[in-house]
Amino acid sequence: MVQNAELIMSPIIILVEPQMGENIGASARAMKNFGLVEMRIVSPRDGWPNSKADSMSVGALDIIQNAKIYDNIVDAIEDIEFLYATTAVERSINKNYVMADILHSSYPINQKVAIMFGRENCGLTNAEIGYANMILSVRTDPNFSSLNIAHAVAVVAHEIFNNLCILSTPDNIKRGGDESHTNPQILATRGELEYFFEHLFSELDVHKFCKLPEKHHHMTQNIRNIFTRIDRLSKNELQTLRGIITSLTRRNNN
Repeated sequence: MVQNAELIMSPIIILVEPQMGENIGASARAMKNFGLVEMRIVSPRDGWPNSKADSMSVGALDIIQNAKIYDNIVDAIEDIEFLYATTAVERSINKNYVMADILHSSYPINQKVAIMFGRENCGLTNAEIGYANMILSVRTDPNFSSLNIAHAVAVVAHEIFNNLCILSTPDNIKRGGDESHTNPQILATRGELEYFFEHLFSELDVHKFCKLPEKHHHMTQNIRNIFTRIDRLSKNELQTLRGIITSLTRRNNN
């Protein structure tokens, strides 16, 4: 039962191309304030390690020292089973939104979860949000909704910490255990989903599914959004989808 509680309350924080070491350090400090331990950083602007991140982290230097650095988002989320993307601006993307203060209403029990934060100056791009299962936002004054990245991490981490009282009650922990017992399917990771997309998009390109090159990016993003809205896609189900693609393309080639 303890293992379930740890999975519930240990989302990974991913910072995408953060621009200032001070903000990385402040984010680590906020994480430690609220019991989060794993930070991943995608292409920090000023390189790594970063002395300003070290000094700003104060008592959270261990989070900075153990942070994992990646060149791109795909590698950073490869082992993630459920991904939130944060944004202060409403996007024209067909994904469900959840507010940080009611995060417990959508938080997946017994899945490896990550929360992705964007750059200080412009946040995440629509393409980057396309990797996520769900969009996460913070309630702010609509006239000034932009948060500093470290402040955003602090607010979200605080809400996760508060939700501990809801998510880790005996009933919920038991429900998590029961769910994993009755559903032995191993869930697909973001990395495995990427292999599926590569397979699908390559076959669509071969068969000239997208007639207009200028529409190609929009088409692939729409397809991504369809599949990333599926919360519990198992490895077996993903393998079935790949088998369908292989079967259809083999038939067309004969």
